[in-house]
Amino acid sequence: MEPIVNGLTKKYKACMKFEHVNYHKRSEWHDLLFPIGSPEYALLDSSKQILYRWFGSTREEDFEAVLNLLCT
Repeated sequence: MEPIVNGLTKKYKACMKFEHVNYHKRSEWHDLLFPIGSPEYALLDSSKQILYRWFGSTREEDFEAVLNLLCT
């Protein structure tokens, strides 16, 4: 998944911020997201409310379907 995530980071960096949260390490982000599994991805708004979540092996197209709506 890392190549997909790196590609998305480059493609959408002008309109959103990306954070990496370690599933096994307690942190502010970990506590906010309450991760269920790994890999897991969450899209949050500026108020830190979860807008969308992806679980497991996710295709780049699945991310883009949501992210393209927000970065036009």
